[in-house]
Amino acid sequence: MDLQELKRRKFIVTLQGKDFILYTGLIVLAHERGLTGIETEPVLMDFENGRFIFKAVVTGKEGQSFTGYGDATKFNVSKMILPHAIRMAETRAKARALRDFTGLGLTAFEELGD
Repeated sequence: MDLQELKRRKFIVTLQGKDFILYTGLIVLAHERGLTGIETEPVLMDFENGRFIFKAVVTGKEGQSFTGYGDATKFNVSKMILPHAIRMAETRAKARALRDFTGLGLTAFEELGD
């Protein structure tokens, strides 16, 4: 699937003239390119200060693996997302690893702050 097809299927959003891929689009593209697994683990779970970091490792059918880290804090998520900061940190980690796996040069929409 190329960039035009991702746009046609509405997996690309444009903000202030810049394209971003939705996490869903990354998953679809990764499966198309041989995704076999995603493993995540917490690196930092600071409930007191609301700071969370996750590590994600994405693997493919040819044995390749890509690692990504994602964080979420009160400084980089909106007030609406803050109660879900743990899940946002994990999603960001997976998105970063998936971007490397797919070779896509777009930032994931979910990686954006408020």
